[in-house]
This record gives sequence, structure tokens and C-alpha cells, in this order.
Amino acid sequence: MTAALSASKHGAAVTVLEAAPRVGRKILASGNGRCNLANLGAMRYNGDTALAESVLGVCPVGQVLAFFHGLGLMTVEEAGRRVYPACGQAAAVLDVLRLALDQQGVAVVCDAPVTRLEKTKAGFRIYTSQKTYEARAVVAACGGMAGGKLGHDGGAYRLLTGLGHTLVSPRPALTALVTEKKAVKGLSGLRLPARLTICDGTKPIEAAQGEALFTDYGVSGVCAMQLSRKAGEMLGSGKRPMLYLDFSSMLGLVPRVYDRVDANDPFANVPLLLACLKERQHNLPKEALLTGLAPRLLAERLKGLPLPEMAKALAAFPAPVIGVRGMENAQVTAGGIRGSEFDSRTMQSRKCPGLFAAGEMLDVDGDCGGYNLQFAFASGLIAGESAARSIRNA
Repeated sequence: MTAALSASKHGAAVTVLEAAPRVGRKILASGNGRCNLANLGAMRYNGDTALAESVLGVCPVGQVLAFFHGLGLMTVEEAGRRVYPACGQAAAVLDVLRLALDQQGVAVVCDAPVTRLEKTKAGFRIYTSQKTYEARAVVAACGGMAGGKLGHDGGAYRLLTGLGHTLVSPRPALTALVTEKKAVKGLSGLRLPARLTICDGTKPIEAAQGEALFTDYGVSGVCAMQLSRKAGEMLGSGKRPMLYLDFSSMLGLVPRVYDRVDANDPFANVPLLLACLKERQHNLPKEALLTGLAPRLLAERLKGLPLPEMAKALAAFPAPVIGVRGMENAQVTAGGIRGSEFDSRTMQSRKCPGLFAAGEMLDVDGDCGGYNLQFAFASGLIAGESAARSIRNA
């Protein structure tokens, strides 16, 4: 939609071909229905980070927000420099985009998945089950495979690989961690502030702090999702990641942070926890040491442990990772069409002139916090304008 509006603004006649029954369903699901559409902080991207940085150099976050403000969307900055619609509703983002499409006369055809994309002398031939279209330029902005029905089945990648592009193996990112069941037995439904560290053995690799949610299969929550990409990479290379959860922030012993943090020794706070428990021992019987300190489910799990073991469990609760949740549960796709095959200044293909690409279809994925939508909008604005210019200058 962003690419279509950008191309239309610069003089192109635009048709949007949408596979789903309506446009923008993924926007409605983003940010728990609030749509975190950008982030004013430092860039945090994976995959082709050079492409992400270059795109956001050409079209920085201020330009993305100016685009939305021009459509009538009011925004607000919240913790972590995250930008949301001021009304707190993702529907507001979709509403301004759809209104602008209508006002600019952009044709939107739904229930029209593209089955084949063919290069012609005049441009492109685009095949759908309903109709065949001719176009001077094409912007492929099909998203990724994450989100189950909100994503695609991989067919969109084949449209571009058929024109000579390379596919970097798609895999889920920003998804929950699957652990050995015995590690989380009896804790399902528990939501706790914690610091999560992924380790290779005891060597810390990545860490994030926030609210961890125990499930019957493992650990979810934003802090767990931030670590899922690295956990998936480790599993893919034959390693067995170990997850350690530190509940010191829940107990008020260290500040509560909701962000990525440095990956330090996961056992560093064991002495802090041991001192806390020993202090409580002066006033409470051993069987009640965790009463009023930890939630009942966790307290029951740790009750009866010797004091040093209890402190170790509270500071470095172990949960061996055996997998990550799949594409249907992921928020974003890692991998995609190789970004280096596109010019970041225009988003035009280096292999197929007249073909442009944007967003999650490329091998760029960001952290939680608005980074993925920000890249999608920025690359869409560039691609749309460049496609219109390419037609005009042909």
C-alpha cells in the first residue's frame, strides 16, 4: 500500500494485486492490535543489515512518519522510542492507507494471488487466477511467510527466483522458544519479569530482559522472542542452546528493563539471591521463604531445595531449548530474497530492470519494537517512487 501510494503520487497508474480477501490484515495484527509502526532509536536489524541501514539512510524514520502524518495519522512516542498511533488502534494506520488509496485512484484487486510473473519486451505480464495484467514496472511487496494465514506459503518467493533472484532460506524469527517439557512443568500461564540469557553450554551468547511467559511447550514473551533467531541458528548448526532465566528483577533486587541487554554470566546474581534468602530466614521458616516473594507456582516448584540451590534456581533457572515455534506463530520471517540483488537507493533489481521489491520479502528482519514495519514502509516509499520514475524516464 505504501509503495502504491508513493508510485501514484509520482504519476504512475497503479494496481494493487492482493492475495487475501482484503488488504492490510497483517497491520491489524501488529503490536497486539496497536501497530508499533516505527522506532526512533538505533537501528536493530538482522540478515542483510547493510541493506536495512542504506534504505533507512535514503528514507529515514522522520520521512516515514511525515508520510503518515500527511495522510492524517497522529502518532505518539512511547517507552523504548516506539511509535504508535495516538489512538492506540492499529486500524487507524490501515484506515489512513485505504483512504489514501481511494483518494488517489489506486485500483485494489483482492482475492487475486499472483501465480506467475513474466518479463516481456514492454515490461511484465502478471498472471492471477482471475485475469492477466500487463505492467511497465512491478513492485513485489508480498511480505514473508510468518503469521500463518497472514503470511504467504512461499509462492511469492518463486515469482522472483523465476526471474533470476536468489532465495535465502526462510525461517521463523520473533517467535517463542520450545524447551524440554520437564523444565517448565507446572509453570504454564505464569508471567514474570525476568532476564533471559541464551548460552552455548555456559557461554553467554545473547540476552534480553522483560516479561517472560511460561507455556506448556516453553517460554514466550517479547524477551524470549528477541532470542529466538539466535536460538534457531544454534539449533540449525547442531548446537543445543541453554536458556537461563534470572528473576532478580521480579524480586526488586535489580532494575526492571524491557530491552535487549548485554549477555553476561547467567550465574552472576546467585550471590545476590542467596543473601536475600538468608536475610528472609531470620523472620520466616524455611518452608515459607518464598511466600510473598515469588508466585505460588514457582514457589511450589522450588520449595524444599537447599538454600544455595534455591538461590541458583531464582538467578539462573535452566531451560534447555529444543526448538522454536514455527512460521504460523512467528511475527516475522528471517531470510527471503537476497537483498544485495537490489539497489538500496531505488529498490530496483540488479538482475531484472523494472522489477522492484520492498519489505519483509527481502532478507531483512528486525527486533521487536517497530523495526520491521519501519523497514517495510521506508523501502515501499523508495520502491514506489523509483518505479514511477523508471516508467517516466523510459
